[in-house]
Amino acid sequence: MVDQGARWTPDQRAIYQIVRNAQAAAERQAKLGAKAQLMSDSASAVMAAGLARIGLIESPNATYDCGPAQQPQQCSQLELYYMHGLGHGIGLEVHDPDQFYFTGTIGQGSAFTIEPGIYVRENLLEILPKTAKNDALVAKLRPAVEKYKNVGVRIEDDYIGTDKGVEWISRAPREIAEVEAMMKEALAEGTKRDASKVDWYRRTGGPQAP
Repeated sequence: MVDQGARWTPDQRAIYQIVRNAQAAAERQAKLGAKAQLMSDSASAVMAAGLARIGLIESPNATYDCGPAQQPQQCSQLELYYMHGLGHGIGLEVHDPDQFYFTGTIGQGSAFTIEPGIYVRENLLEILPKTAKNDALVAKLRPAVEKYKNVGVRIEDDYIGTDKGVEWISRAPREIAEVEAMMKEALAEGTKRDASKVDWYRRTGGPQAP
């Protein structure tokens, strides 16, 4: 997603920043004793507002005709670009149910991800059910979809509830400036191979590494 100059394009930056803002909004709701649903609600509200601002949806609360064309139902336009949950519990299994699945409340011992995402599929407008409402929507959204097509962003981080509160534990660079600086440094140093891993790969029958 970052080009050879280690910088995002303006369009990529716009989508990335909306996702990061959504994650930050969810993080502000991640408190001991708080309702877990507030994290998802806050992230969705930020993404909907951001997508409306750049023209990928008509308004934060706008809907489109989903389901069979003969019996259309109303779905949020946000779901055209964000079609998964905010995160999941983590534990012995990657998707272990967290305790807030059952209590509804974040508590000590909670371990979970916050990972909002936006994905602008190139063929999005072609796969919508054919209805009069959707035809009008397609005409309105086409310039923005063409502008941002094939840009996809998900930012995933891990959190745990302790006696001190909810702590961010994955600690990877995620602000735009941080990621661009990291990529610039990596490009300047060049890709370094781990000789022991190359040797192991050869000995285990993998394709011959150059």
